[in-house]
Amino acid sequence: MTFTMGNSDKTPAVVSVNTLDLENQRNDITNIVSHQGGKVTHITDSGDEALQFVISHQGKEVKVDPETDKKLLRKIDIHIIPLICLLYAVQFMDKLSNSYASIMGLRSDLNMHGDMYSWTGSAFYIGYLAFEFPCAVALQKFPLMTTVSIFIIVWGVVLMLHAVTNYAGFVALRTLLGALESSVTPAFVILTGQWYKKSENFLRTAMWFSCNGLGQIIGSGVIAYQLHENMNSYAMDAWRLIFIITGSITIALAAVIFVHLPNKPTEAWFLSEQEKVLVVERISKGLETNTSKSIS
Repeated sequence: MTFTMGNSDKTPAVVSVNTLDLENQRNDITNIVSHQGGKVTHITDSGDEALQFVISHQGKEVKVDPETDKKLLRKIDIHIIPLICLLYAVQFMDKLSNSYASIMGLRSDLNMHGDMYSWTGSAFYIGYLAFEFPCAVALQKFPLMTTVSIFIIVWGVVLMLHAVTNYAGFVALRTLLGALESSVTPAFVILTGQWYKKSENFLRTAMWFSCNGLGQIIGSGVIAYQLHENMNSYAMDAWRLIFIITGSITIALAAVIFVHLPNKPTEAWFLSEQEKVLVVERISKGLETNTSKSIS
């Protein structure tokens, strides 16, 4: 593979990558040498997917210079960051929906007394903690954005079902909601690592994580306030409408993410083949196989 790189005087320079070097890298990944006797053990799958992608594009000339890299980074930011920021805001809004509903008749309608309402908040985090590890494993085993989109769609449905008529069902749904929402943060950590260098990672992570505040503004300042001001004007209880509205928003956003965000950079619809190779090269190891390796 040949790369054209920019130097200090902005004159393109050609750098050749030996096919044998790439094959040696692949062998380092798929072969393990035992410390006892030097026995070679082979991993019986395709090894690192990013390396496989680069090898499959051998012989193609790719231009790499600061200006090209800047344009590529800007393109990635435009297609990735706004959606994950919005989703992180929505998931925080969904967390707070319980608080909004509590001042609109939730506790009286479901006959909550004593610490019963407090347990609805605890139930969410019990589910969150219990399923944090299983969700993280699922995100590693299966296509990333497809998996997280399914989680989001299901939690949107669960959120809409919060408009129940009994306390037991409400607590069960809060627990399930926590379990499903536990997938979001690990998914976004993986996603950010797939697309950005370590030097770029911190700023992007801070951007989507800080959108918790935006979620509170949307939930309380836009939706909850309007419902509370007109809570006697609806055919349905205002607190039930909160869950139906926020759940609908979540499902709609999940559908957009499912269509728009690829499972990995090499499948990105908004990148050319040359740009896909550049993403893999600039990240180096931000993309790994999501299947288990069997050793023979």
